[in-house]
Amino acid sequence: MSPVPHDPLRVEDCDAGGEALALLEGAARTYRSGAVAVEALQPVNLCVRRGDFLAVMGPSGSGKSTLLHVLGCLDRPTAGRYLLDGRDVSALADRELAAVRNATIGFVFQRFHLLADESAVRNVALPLLYAGVGRVERARRAAEALESVGLGPRMAHRPNQMSGGEQQRVALARALVKRPRLLLADEPTGNLDTVSGERVLSLIQAENAQGTAVIMITHDPEVAARAETTLLMRDGRLMAGPRPV
Repeated sequence: MSPVPHDPLRVEDCDAGGEALALLEGAARTYRSGAVAVEALQPVNLCVRRGDFLAVMGPSGSGKSTLLHVLGCLDRPTAGRYLLDGRDVSALADRELAAVRNATIGFVFQRFHLLADESAVRNVALPLLYAGVGRVERARRAAEALESVGLGPRMAHRPNQMSGGEQQRVALARALVKRPRLLLADEPTGNLDTVSGERVLSLIQAENAQGTAVIMITHDPEVAARAETTLLMRDGRLMAGPRPV
């Protein structure tokens, strides 16, 4: 959890105590198709500190996924800037941006995005391969990550041999195996039954309790209530949301 409660929309207070992790300052994203410009993300200010747990809610098409893509270095702001761990990543070359993304950020999506022909342990080890980690260490850390999400006995199973809840836990282990400082979750329980969704949320909360910052997109108020702070997106604008209950 954050050592000092704060308003994530007040970027002027972001670095109090030296805890700033991700900072958007007037960050916007416009997509162009010929002469048509679509402002998917209006200028956004957002401060994320180490240990924060933020939920972002809003209707489809409101800009939630665009916000997450910018925060995850999958897309670049077309205006403003993005400081990640004190470094302006807005103008980095593609290779540098990929290295920062792989070292700092973990992703969990509604669709699991697992390799169908690979075992759970090989799926989890994949980010470590991209990071240049040796084979023995990759296998050790991947097995450890699967154990942490309760899937030690299922390491050799392929995705089609696992339930939806198990596949999402494999995806979560893959996100956590890099020991990220920022975990981005896009509707992580959207395709799961209640019991499986609860288990995934509990694992995300446990990771947050260890100091990992979490930003989670959700349509479900009960899921959002697990976060410390809820924000709303409307027409590409980010604003304060209801207090968690």
